[in-house]
Amino acid sequence: MKNKLRPSPAIDAILTSQKVVVCAGSGGVGKTTIAAALGVRAAQLGLRTLVLTVDPAKRLATALGLDLSDDTEKRVPSQSYPGELSAAVIDSRKTFDHFIVRHAKDRAAGERILRNRLYQQLSTTLSGSQEFTSLERLLEAVESQRYDLVILDTPPTKHAMDFLMAPQRIHSLFQDSVTKWFIEATQPGGGLISNLVSRGTRTVLKSLEVLTGGQFIEELVDFFAAIRSVQTSLRDRSIAVQKLLSGARTKFIVVTSFDAAKLDEAKYLQTALRKMGFALEAIVINRAYPMWLPEDIERERIAQSQGPEQEKVLLFYERFKQFHALRYNLYEEFAKQMRNSARIFRVPEYAQDVYGLEDLESLAACIAEGAETK
Repeated sequence: MKNKLRPSPAIDAILTSQKVVVCAGSGGVGKTTIAAALGVRAAQLGLRTLVLTVDPAKRLATALGLDLSDDTEKRVPSQSYPGELSAAVIDSRKTFDHFIVRHAKDRAAGERILRNRLYQQLSTTLSGSQEFTSLERLLEAVESQRYDLVILDTPPTKHAMDFLMAPQRIHSLFQDSVTKWFIEATQPGGGLISNLVSRGTRTVLKSLEVLTGGQFIEELVDFFAAIRSVQTSLRDRSIAVQKLLSGARTKFIVVTSFDAAKLDEAKYLQTALRKMGFALEAIVINRAYPMWLPEDIERERIAQSQGPEQEKVLLFYERFKQFHALRYNLYEEFAKQMRNSARIFRVPEYAQDVYGLEDLESLAACIAEGAETK
C-alpha cells in the first residue's frame, strides 16, 4: 500500500494543539487502527506521542509491528520522525493493582486488598473496571510529562458512553457511605437503626454462608474494610480524570463505520459528549468507500472484453457501483447533519490489512484528504 503523504492542515491542527486525543466509538469500527495512524502523524509533526489501548486482539501491535505482550510503554521500531512514537497495551489488572498499592494508606493495607479473592475477581470483571483503569493509565501518562500528546484508544464497548461513565460508577460503588454501611451492618451493637439493618443483613449473609461457606463472607467484609483506605484516592482520581477529559487541551474523535446503525450511534455520541461538557473535534467514518473501486474506464474495458461471462461481470459491476452510490447518499445526509458539530473525515476500505508504518502513514494522509470543513 503506497500513497504519497500529503499535507493535512486539519489533522495537524487537531494534533498539535492538544495534550490528549480520545478516540471513542463502539466496538468493531477500527478505533485502534485510526488511533495508531493519528499517532504516526503526530510523531511526523515532531511530537513525543504515546498511543494507549485496551486491545485484546492486539491490533495495535500488528499495525505498528511491535511486541506489546506486556503493558510497558515501548518505542515503535524503525521510525525516523522528527518526534517519537511509543505505544502500550493497558493491562487492566496490573493497572488496578498498581493503583491500589500506590494509594493505600500503607503497604500492609495495599497487600491486604491484593490478596483478597473478591478484589481479584472484581478488578477484572467488575463493570467499568476496564474503563476506569484506561483512564487511570491515561492520567498517569499525562502527569509523567514524558509526552507532548497522549492518544487513548478507548476500550471496545457495546455502548461508547459506558466508557465515560465508568469513573463515576466505580467511585459510587466504593464511596464511604456504602462501605461504612456494609461493615457496620454486619456488626452488632451499632444502635437501634444499625441493629435493625444488621439483623436483616445478617439474615441474608447467613443464607449466603450456607451456599458459599463462611470464608466468602469473611472475604466480603474484609474487602469492604480494606477498600476504605483508597476511597479518598478513588474520589480524587475520578475528579482529576473528569477535569482532564473536559479540559481545554483534550479533544474527542468519534470513530464510526459506514453503516446506518453505526452512524446513528455516532450522532447520539456526539450529542452526549456535548451535554457532558466534552469537546468533540472530529468524526472519522472508517471504511467509507473501497480504495479499489474501479473507475469508469474499467467499465469500458469490461464492456469491450470477450467471453461468455462478460455480461455477468458487467451486470455485477453496475450493481456494485449502485450500491456504493447509495452509501454515498447516506454519507451526504450524515455530513449535512453533523457539519456544524465537527469536522468529518472519510477513510477508505483497503484491499488488505493495514500493517506497518508505511500503511499507517498512507492512512493518516487519507484521513486528511477526506476532511469536511465546519
